[in-house]
Amino acid sequence: MNKFLKNRINSAVCPILLGAAICYSTIYILHEPAALPYTMLSLAAQFLLFLFFDKLKATKALCPLIYTFVCIAVMSYSLRLVFRGAYSGTHSNPIDWFYGEEGVETNQPMYLNALFIGGGFFVASILYYYTQVRYRTLGVMLCTLFPFVLYGKRGDEMPEILITLILTMFFAVVVHNRRLDPAKKREVLGNLKVDKAYIISFAVFISVTGAVAMTVQKPTFRSQLEKNADYFDNFLFNGAGTSGYETLSRSSSTRNGGFGFNDSPLFDLEDDGSKSIYYLRRQVFNDFNGKIWEANAFSFWRESPYSTENPEYLTDDVLNDMSTVISADPSLYERYKKYDLPNLYTIKNLKVYDDDFSSAYLPAPYGTVTDDVARYMLEYSKYPPGGVIYRTTNWGEKTEILNDSFEYMDMDVKFKQFAKDLGISGNGYMTLLNVSRETEAAERLKADYNDALARYTNQTGVSQRLAALARQITDGYYSDYNKAVALEKYFSENGYLYSTEYKPRDTSIDYFVFESKTGYCAAYATAMTLMARAVGLPARYVEGFAAFERTDSTHMIIREGHAHAFVEVYIPGTGWMTFDPTVSDYLDMNSGAGNVNAGFVFYLLFWLSRFFIVIIVALLIIFVVLFDRIREVFLRTLMLFMPVEKRVLMLYANVLWLVKFSTGSDHSAYTVIMLRKYLLETRGIAPEKLLVLFEKTAFGGYTPTKDEFDQAYDEYKNCFRYLRKVPKKKPAQNTA
Repeated sequence: MNKFLKNRINSAVCPILLGAAICYSTIYILHEPAALPYTMLSLAAQFLLFLFFDKLKATKALCPLIYTFVCIAVMSYSLRLVFRGAYSGTHSNPIDWFYGEEGVETNQPMYLNALFIGGGFFVASILYYYTQVRYRTLGVMLCTLFPFVLYGKRGDEMPEILITLILTMFFAVVVHNRRLDPAKKREVLGNLKVDKAYIISFAVFISVTGAVAMTVQKPTFRSQLEKNADYFDNFLFNGAGTSGYETLSRSSSTRNGGFGFNDSPLFDLEDDGSKSIYYLRRQVFNDFNGKIWEANAFSFWRESPYSTENPEYLTDDVLNDMSTVISADPSLYERYKKYDLPNLYTIKNLKVYDDDFSSAYLPAPYGTVTDDVARYMLEYSKYPPGGVIYRTTNWGEKTEILNDSFEYMDMDVKFKQFAKDLGISGNGYMTLLNVSRETEAAERLKADYNDALARYTNQTGVSQRLAALARQITDGYYSDYNKAVALEKYFSENGYLYSTEYKPRDTSIDYFVFESKTGYCAAYATAMTLMARAVGLPARYVEGFAAFERTDSTHMIIREGHAHAFVEVYIPGTGWMTFDPTVSDYLDMNSGAGNVNAGFVFYLLFWLSRFFIVIIVALLIIFVVLFDRIREVFLRTLMLFMPVEKRVLMLYANVLWLVKFSTGSDHSAYTVIMLRKYLLETRGIAPEKLLVLFEKTAFGGYTPTKDEFDQAYDEYKNCFRYLRKVPKKKPAQNTA
């Protein structure tokens, strides 16, 4: 019975461990806390299934029938668990859960149990058949690929340790079970000997596999906003742009964690050096579906660029019309005449450029003046008046290299002070415009505000408690501007943390706001946009770049890791204003001191850590391969500090160890005569002087002299190469 179990374990251990690795990798991505318990359970379950399949195989003719019945029963029970979970009201849609959709709780016990039972039975069946009945590498590979496919479908990064684990166990099955194929004769396969050398080789293989998996760099490194999303992947023009950053998308990024800072430069910006940060707009999104933001068919064409229509109606137009409305009302004029509304902003010159970056859009702040320099696609008049402003001349043409100089309206401190002093709400704003004597100006302002209300107040995705929190934050504030500022400051004043690596167990926006309080820019911008809408403010979610890394007084560099999401809120009387609710930690994480940025430091540490791993693995391999020689050096050094008789005994004991190391057989029970005969027969050489001296010292009470030991030691060193390894060709004669 013991021999049966030993043979059974020998043939089943690698497939069962591979099945456990597959189980852990699968459960890990679905619900990480349950990965280890389910894996431990899978080890026992697989072993019992293998024993059951052994009994089933012995029935021969009945085997297919019984297996089919058991398979139907297991799968039926698994499906029953899925349906119970789906209709219980406590579980989400199973497809959404399996693919890790935003906002879906990962802890779904019925789904986990169904996958463990049904999927585990399926994997165990395949592994058993293709390793215990008929060995087939391709069949084993089908199981091995399942976790990789799942991670790929969900757009998640598989941890390096899991890649190492699965590949190691797969190759272990390939090497180990190939020699145990029951469908082939033993004389064809040869014998598989599991000894110390086998175990050492296996350990070295694991080390090398792990080092390779952790050292090889991924072919691409996506930015912080790209997690699980085609963020910049959809080409708007045929041939426009050459990379994802150069095009536009109908969908935003997700908020499900991010990748680390990537310091690859995208383009450069020149200015007058007066500002510490610019929010460069790339694309505006209207509607939130609970998971991501989307640009509807209308807004996608109209608002993706940074100036939208011709003629434009931007901040300068709002301020001009507000100046007209205020001038017609003596009380308002007396109060706000100090602001000189038409000139409340400053026109500044910016330039963005790069030799390789060919964007279909203009990365620029809100308020960019494009009337004189923009190129319009007038032939597509079915879209909003004047078409849409892109950086291409005609539809389908290749986008030009980024090299654009433009003007924009810098809304500085005076502008914000006016918005604050105006102190007006949306309702108050409409009342003011309705009674204004300047009808034409008032009508333009009303039309612009109503347009913002119509398209940027949709509250889909706003939960009751999120709306309640927004009302609580803005309670006591009358003006829309003060409400927006209060919402922006809430995150920095209430312990929120910035992280691109944090992976929440629940990706809903409520979990971010109320539970984890940890996330990156997309989560902050989404939260503020929804909260602003909850209190009646027209707000929109914007993705683009935060330009803040200066290389000199008039030059900034924008890197891939500077991709950023922020918020624009329509403030009555001033128009759209930019707000950034993300806690300022991201500026520290994405920049460094002097000429060394955080990206360089990150990659330096990354590669140093990989370098040390390779060094450690190399040392391990050297230690394993040269273990006997390293031990020999240690032994010879140790003998220098021992009396002569101790040296003789130790050297003889080392001869026995070397023989055992080279053959795996213990010869410690041999007499000196038997050992001499064995060495001469197998090695063609023996340390005669050492053997004689040992016999006299150990059994005759003789105390050897130093000269006698030195002669025996010299002879031993001449024999060492034949003692540590059985020679393919024996020496011509003994050295004695």
